[in-house]
Amino acid sequence: MNVATTDIGMGFECGAGDMAGALTRLAREDAVSLPLLGPQACRGLVEAAGRLPFRQAKPVIGEGDKAVYQDFDLCYSIPPGSPFHEVAADLERLLAQALDLIPAPLFSAPPLLNDLIVQRYAAGCAGISPHRDHLRYEDLVIIVPLCGSARFFICAARDGREPREIPAPVGSAVLMRAPGFDGSRARPFHYVEDIAAERLSFGLRHDVRDDPPPA
Repeated sequence: MNVATTDIGMGFECGAGDMAGALTRLAREDAVSLPLLGPQACRGLVEAAGRLPFRQAKPVIGEGDKAVYQDFDLCYSIPPGSPFHEVAADLERLLAQALDLIPAPLFSAPPLLNDLIVQRYAAGCAGISPHRDHLRYEDLVIIVPLCGSARFFICAARDGREPREIPAPVGSAVLMRAPGFDGSRARPFHYVEDIAAERLSFGLRHDVRDDPPPA
């Protein structure tokens, strides 16, 4: 594993070549993971998360066989200057460097991570049931566990059939396809369970609704 040699402020544990390899695998799989943040960076983000205004997630979204059950707190209101924004900007640069190493165009647009969320799962909570991310998210979904213990799965459908666990230790980056990646419209079903210790995770996405207007 090559440590990044770019000017990434948080000190990523992987380089552009490692990320390029993960993205190439993602063209064949629904989700992959790789090391991203070291212990010091994770501790800094956990400390920053302690100053965020969390709110409880809506317990149930949708109805009937499309219902999604949620048991966690969340925060979208990450203030300017927060180290979470620094990580997002540095990760955009790392993705751009990685994509330059891949002959095939995997993204539909230059990397942009404009939708940031921090989620907090209490020990013993139910987590979140199988679901898919919204169609408004494009190319790539990234989830970075910052502390705690939980298990992350992708599966074939909302009923959880054909589960496959994706390694998601603290400091790793779980990468999932979103519409546009490699020309696909894939949105993998995924879920989180077995929260053995309070878990904080940082999610990064490209929300096409928030794209700036053309110049």
